[in-house]
Amino acid sequence: MTQRILVPVDLSEFNKKVISIAIAQAKLVPDSEIYLIHVVTLDIGVIVSETGFTYLPELEENTLKEETQAVEELKSMIEKDGIPCKLIVKQGIPSEIIIQEATNLNIDLIVIGSLGHNMLYNVFIGSVATEVIKRSPVPLLVVPKGKTTP
Repeated sequence: MTQRILVPVDLSEFNKKVISIAIAQAKLVPDSEIYLIHVVTLDIGVIVSETGFTYLPELEENTLKEETQAVEELKSMIEKDGIPCKLIVKQGIPSEIIIQEATNLNIDLIVIGSLGHNMLYNVFIGSVATEVIKRSPVPLLVVPKGKTTP
């Protein structure tokens, strides 16, 4: 029985904790595989200047390339632990893409990090983890950031 685990990453240092928990979960079920997903926001090629909004396709292309390379390093970290890993990099609204991919790939579990912002932050800015928790068609393992020790 294969277990498919989807792990959304945002390229923060916290990802290493989330990935280590996903690896531990994958080792519990033989033939598990991890799908790392990174969703780049839609506005990465847009800058604001005195003349208004300007779209720079080369900025978007460079950012996508840099972020894909960073996620490939995380993929290597998982594969070094003996777990097969596939990489998904898409552009869009993170929570929507994560839910869509979970459905399309028949994911068994989503392991997602939660930074634990306060309610005011979540109301005005939103939280990818919160949206995924609300709408996920599959079970979730939520990893709280928690306090870090010096």
